[in-house]
Amino acid sequence: MQVIAKILILSLGLVSCGTSEDSRYRDTSMLERPPALGVLKQGTEPLMTDNSTIPKKKDETGLGAEVYMTTTTPSQLRIKQPFDDAWNTLGLALKQSEIEITDREHDKGLYYVTYDPEKSFFSNKHNEAIYVLTVENDGAEAKITATLGNANEQSSAGSRVEHRSPPKDNSATQSTDGAEKLLQSLYETMRDDLKEE
Repeated sequence: MQVIAKILILSLGLVSCGTSEDSRYRDTSMLERPPALGVLKQGTEPLMTDNSTIPKKKDETGLGAEVYMTTTTPSQLRIKQPFDDAWNTLGLALKQSEIEITDREHDKGLYYVTYDPEKSFFSNKHNEAIYVLTVENDGAEAKITATLGNANEQSSAGSRVEHRSPPKDNSATQSTDGAEKLLQSLYETMRDDLKEE
């Protein structure tokens, strides 16, 4: 009996709560609208639109159109970079092309390298010759030229690199198109395969 009395009292309490005439609990229209915010009017300043974009990192490797070969005689490799950047780009291309740098003189813009223009799987080091790559500033670009060199041109043949004997001087036996092939090889590496380190 006590249980029935408790249920009856509880149900009367619930019914009394539900029959309240308070309008705060019946009108929910204010809950469905966002609040009204006051708009601050700017003076005579025009609204500025941000049209800037975030530069996207290139997914491809190489410099693409930033490097090109000239059709002049002798050929030149041109990079749309200032001298110091072009110097570093050339050094990176030489390293990635596995062309041995025997000496370098940054202040003169000279790289001394050994290169075999007829390199193949069966060729050996005795066919390599010394070439001088010259980097020069030319306005907003840098130009790179290659000439056949000799061991006597180097100020310190191999002294700035590892301690080893100077490269064999085969410059007298090499044809002049080796410099052209060297530039073409570097151009293809820079344009298509150069990877930043």
